[in-house]
Amino acid sequence: MKLLIQLHTPTEMASYEGCALALTLATFGHEVQLYLDAPVFGLLMQSESRLHGMIQSLELYDMPAAWLPNDVFSGWVTGMVPTDLASQLTLIPEVVSSQDFEQILRF
Repeated sequence: MKLLIQLHTPTEMASYEGCALALTLATFGHEVQLYLDAPVFGLLMQSESRLHGMIQSLELYDMPAAWLPNDVFSGWVTGMVPTDLASQLTLIPEVVSSQDFEQILRF
């Protein structure tokens, strides 16, 4: 199953649960793409946050880099986070079709 999981909430618990679900599904062979919206950037900047650590481990789960919105704030975030975390982030492609995913989940 191919899924898109969007993290839009600034609360650590909801972001953690959405990311945990993504990692769990990837463990069982599902293709999962994470999308991190601007409200979660504050959590990414905190090295002790669970989301920060989970995004660092995307590669271990054979997941692609998490998408960020294509805006000024995304460039600022990727320039400010540690290199190992920045390598797990990329700007969202210009063309994304919801038809590419069997399910889209939003947290």
